[in-house]
Amino acid sequence: MLSLKTVFNNAAQIKSVLRDLHNKKESRKALIVAISGIEGGGKRALTEKVASALTLEGLSVAVVHADDWEASESVRFNVMSSPEEYYLNAYRFDEMFEELILPLKLFGSIKTSVTLDDVMNPRTVEYDFSDIDIILIEGVYLLQEAYLDLYDYTCWIDSDFDAALARLAKQSNIEQSQEALLKTFELLIKPAGQYHIYTDDPQGHANSMYIEQEKNDN
Repeated sequence: MLSLKTVFNNAAQIKSVLRDLHNKKESRKALIVAISGIEGGGKRALTEKVASALTLEGLSVAVVHADDWEASESVRFNVMSSPEEYYLNAYRFDEMFEELILPLKLFGSIKTSVTLDDVMNPRTVEYDFSDIDIILIEGVYLLQEAYLDLYDYTCWIDSDFDAALARLAKQSNIEQSQEALLKTFELLIKPAGQYHIYTDDPQGHANSMYIEQEKNDN
């Protein structure tokens, strides 16, 4: 576990660190940055703010959402799945790195797509990135030991499960009923997140932590 931890409370601070890392790097290859946390912890909103701030600095940024690499709904929410199985199988991380992230880092540009083949909401996500300086990946379970060496920088968003559930419940794109969402969260998503925290110690392995200003003020 890291003995010292940088703590941020706004996107501008993270932007400054990433800008400096970019300016100091010796290679022309893009930086890979993971912004992770529990489900509903605010990863997407923070990542978009950081990306916007970096773009204003003149850097070319690729934002990748791990949700676009979800396994099919039948895999994620199989009634027989345990939290450990959900943690291991809910996302196609190997495909994401092999087909998108690593080629983008190597070449700086890529044009490809991924299909999320859920029966209820199938969609294809198109990627068309050119001359990228920094790749921002946001999602849960990114800080697994198997992937840590792939990142140039990592940030863990500090959030509790009650706040995460409240944030998820407010999202307009939630297809499940409130009752079904609560059940899924309590029986699968929350224990899977706890398993990740216990198994991988993402707080300890991350280069930094993000804590919302409101939490600091309380």
